[in-house]
Amino acid sequence: MSLWLSLLTAFAVGLLVERLGWLRPRAAWAAAIVGGLPLWAGGISAAMAVIFLVAVGSLASRLNRKSRDRTGRTAMQILANGLPAALGIALGSPTFFLGALAAASADTLASEIGARSRFAWHPLKGRVESGTNAAISLNGTLALLAGALIFGPWSAWLGVPIFAFVAGGIAGALVDTLLGLIEDRFPWWSNDLTNLLATIVGGLIAVLVT
Repeated sequence: MSLWLSLLTAFAVGLLVERLGWLRPRAAWAAAIVGGLPLWAGGISAAMAVIFLVAVGSLASRLNRKSRDRTGRTAMQILANGLPAALGIALGSPTFFLGALAAASADTLASEIGARSRFAWHPLKGRVESGTNAAISLNGTLALLAGALIFGPWSAWLGVPIFAFVAGGIAGALVDTLLGLIEDRFPWWSNDLTNLLATIVGGLIAVLVT
């Protein structure tokens, strides 16, 4: 499939996903990039990995009453969580692609499921209310591991060792937590920037351990 047809197809899917409430209004253009590049470079299986990430993240958000994302992801959130992966596979690295997606998935599930815990632990503040930025909980940690493992089927489809993207997913999610400490100190540092850097780390770690 040509690049332009892939982008148009992903844009159409993005519009449908908007209607389902998984994306905020006017976020389909971001979906066109994040989904179109994998469709062009990696085929249907790669594009389905991106759709799977959006679906799992949206479901987790809707099940969390405290979530700010119950009404769907914004365009910037889509780019922060998916653009590094999309560029990775477009440049010929399925390993980077899955590592970055695993990091995004691990962080999303850790945040959404961890927020439902009774309490959490913050590296600087000790015991805090669940959902506090940069805090960790047992439920969130287990969800993080599940999020890193969730792309298992794509190991065979894209020829990427499971341990590579699982390592990338765990590392990326942990980096996201640490960057949350910076986010608390600097008003200009956004959660989208944190997610962007964390997914890049996830992809790089997956490549380095392969």
